[in-house]
Amino acid sequence: MGTVWAGAGERRKRGLRILPKDKGYFVHVTSRTTGQVFMFGDQEKRVFVRMMRQWASFSGLSVITHCLMDNHFHVMLCVPAKISLNHQGVLKKLEGVWPEEKVVAWESFYQKQVLATREAMDAAVGNRMANLPEFMRVLKQAFTRWYNGKHQRAGTLWDSRYRSVVVEGSPLALMSVAAYIDLNPMRAGMVEDPMAYAWSGYGAAMGGDKAARWGLEALVRLSRGHQPDAALKVRRKQVANNVDSRWEIRKTLAKEHAQRAVPKHWKEVQAAYRIWLVNKGSSLEDVCRVKETFRNRKGLDPVQVLAEYERQGMVPVMDLLQCRVRAFTRGVALGAPGYLEELMGQYRSCFGAKRSSAPRRVKGAFGVKVWGSLRQVD
Repeated sequence: MGTVWAGAGERRKRGLRILPKDKGYFVHVTSRTTGQVFMFGDQEKRVFVRMMRQWASFSGLSVITHCLMDNHFHVMLCVPAKISLNHQGVLKKLEGVWPEEKVVAWESFYQKQVLATREAMDAAVGNRMANLPEFMRVLKQAFTRWYNGKHQRAGTLWDSRYRSVVVEGSPLALMSVAAYIDLNPMRAGMVEDPMAYAWSGYGAAMGGDKAARWGLEALVRLSRGHQPDAALKVRRKQVANNVDSRWEIRKTLAKEHAQRAVPKHWKEVQAAYRIWLVNKGSSLEDVCRVKETFRNRKGLDPVQVLAEYERQGMVPVMDLLQCRVRAFTRGVALGAPGYLEELMGQYRSCFGAKRSSAPRRVKGAFGVKVWGSLRQVD
């Protein structure tokens, strides 16, 4: 496989970075703050996630899952093969990340140029498509500018350049890396359950974030057919309690396996991903007795893991409601749609021009139509 080596001639100083050429690939990227200082609160995390999705969309990259901690971040991305754009496609990309007046000024300048210059301007934008190094550069720089302006500081925010690890497109590799990312908050002792952390892909998805749900759905579609052995054993016992013959047990399990080929809805996606997470998120007590490095590694109690297997990954209604309410209340106001529309009208300049309505509904919380949330403004 062809590769791209960033830092040729400086291998000892910068390390080896390998990215597949001329084909799409999956990659896990991470970066830490300077001195690994805890610098990110809820507002910083919210802004970073917004910028991450904005620039990923611009670059044509897909975010599979992510986790933003207090001093570093993890993102798992799908980087497609080279993307070609015509001039209208270039404009559409710029409109997604630039203010309207800047796009208008750029287009006005573009129309005054000769053909060769126009082609060069389009090519400059086109070369940023499906380009992981360019995506990481602009994301980290944009967030640094915002952070320094917000906190009245100067200088670099990041400890060094980002790290990237290419991930094989096999179900086992993809699910393992995704679980590692989404389990970070629990391993660090910040939460007792990974779905309680709002700044991870899994936590955001459980809170109702559509973009996060899309990433996990894509992951589950890729991974169908792979389930932990412990989960399969528990399911086999459940089926055996209802049927007599081994043939019927195998037939039932085979039918369920066939139905898992394509998830039909979000509940099926979250159940499949959760059963994998709880398997990877066990406390590893036996390992802790052998390896000192694992003693501080938090995890789920083995009894809790077995209970999750018994439920086949389905989250109890009250636990799910708590996740939705947590996302529901991360706003600046709560109330009926009319009340929120009135508030938004009074502070219209604080919202984007494309924002047409104030309420943001979260299914399952306080009724479907009665309550809404006016999400926080950055």
